[in-house]
Amino acid sequence: MNILMVSAEMAPFAKVGGLADVAAALSRALAARGHDVRVVLPLYGNLDRESENIRPLKKLPPLALRVGQMVHDVRFHVRGSTSSAVKIYLVECPSLFEKHGIYTYGDGTGFEDSLSRSSLHAQAALLLPRLLDWPVDVVHAHDASSVPAVLYRQNWYAGRRIPGPAGTLLTIHNLAHQETHPINAVDTLGLSRSLASYPGLLEFHGQINLLKAGILGADLVNTVSPNYALETTRNQVFGCGLQEILLSRGDDYSGILNGGDYETWDPTRDRDLSASYGPDRLAGKAKCRTALLEELEISPESGKPVCGFVGRLVGQKGVDILLPIMSRLAQDGFAFAILGTGEPRLEKAMREVAIQQPDRIAFVDNFDESLAHRIYAGSDLFLMPSQFEPCGLSQMYALRYGTPPVVRWTGGLADTVTDAKPDLADGTGFIFTESRPESLLAALRRAEIMFADADRWLQLQAAAMAQDFCWGRAAESYERLYETAVSRQS
Repeated sequence: MNILMVSAEMAPFAKVGGLADVAAALSRALAARGHDVRVVLPLYGNLDRESENIRPLKKLPPLALRVGQMVHDVRFHVRGSTSSAVKIYLVECPSLFEKHGIYTYGDGTGFEDSLSRSSLHAQAALLLPRLLDWPVDVVHAHDASSVPAVLYRQNWYAGRRIPGPAGTLLTIHNLAHQETHPINAVDTLGLSRSLASYPGLLEFHGQINLLKAGILGADLVNTVSPNYALETTRNQVFGCGLQEILLSRGDDYSGILNGGDYETWDPTRDRDLSASYGPDRLAGKAKCRTALLEELEISPESGKPVCGFVGRLVGQKGVDILLPIMSRLAQDGFAFAILGTGEPRLEKAMREVAIQQPDRIAFVDNFDESLAHRIYAGSDLFLMPSQFEPCGLSQMYALRYGTPPVVRWTGGLADTVTDAKPDLADGTGFIFTESRPESLLAALRRAEIMFADADRWLQLQAAAMAQDFCWGRAAESYERLYETAVSRQS
């Protein structure tokens, strides 16, 4: 198939969160299965064109595209080689994309012209197949910012070819990000105002809502784990107000578990580690633990575990329920290696806890991917007490590194971690259900007991490292969705 990916992010060069990793890994997996995958992103102002090998696509002329009442100059660029398995095109538009950032300014404030950016990105993406004489089987849009591609396919290209059948799939990576705007913003999109009035696709409680429109407008919709798909239709909190809209799609809404990037995250060949290791040679993991403790200048009590956390310090990640129990556990001999940035109040609280017990708690408040690898390898437990987690990749990497995760039963965490109980041999981590400090503490106490049993702990590590969440399985599931989307257009 010819697959056109429309995404605001793609690892490693344009990344905010998990969407970037998925766009890159899924594209590679599909290309490996013989598909022609082409990804279209904005050319952001902070991208270093020379180091990223981004250059103008000379065979395509400059264009002028209208967004609302403004006309913008546009030019296509390509990253890497056009003969690459996955072809990456970038849309240059200085008047919209010259800012440094993908969604927000440096202080976290969202771009005021986000809808204009999404509109132009989508317009350019749908023009590219005709300019390249490349018929499209599927337009795969990722998250709310790419929904205009679905809407333009349905409205502007309803009576004319893109070319190709161009079935549409919308993948929701995080339902909380919906892109809502005032009703009159429909003019920016260049769509009929009737779509912004009930029962139009865009109308939602007196505003326009891109994600709601994409859910109803795409041929098929999916999210990034089976359990999160269920949660978002059963619960108003997880559904973020769109649960009834999702339910209305019936079997056209499903969950496909993301895969892990095992090329980057593999302890047998990870260059960021002081020693490599695998399921049959765990001595290297012990060396990684010693090296991490020396690097961060922390020391657990003998026989007590080192707990790692790598992620955003935000409410979603359960930091609020971790903070109240850290001092108590540190006094009991636990050690903590915390890496992340996020909400100022949580950063401040984490910093204060670390200052109180510097020999047991290390907090690094920046993004350091190399250190992240060392925390995965050097920790005994990996903490993911998330309030909600559409899929999660960290628990997959923790498992691969033989670091049993401690997770709340939600979203993709429930799909990937099996609770380790004394009478069961197939556990891979520790699960708790209630989003309360006491519930997380109970799970850590269970882990502490098992950690003291060396033979049982080795058995747990072996079971964890045997888990394989490869992208090949996910790519096969996406293929089936693509086939259905194409049949809808036929």
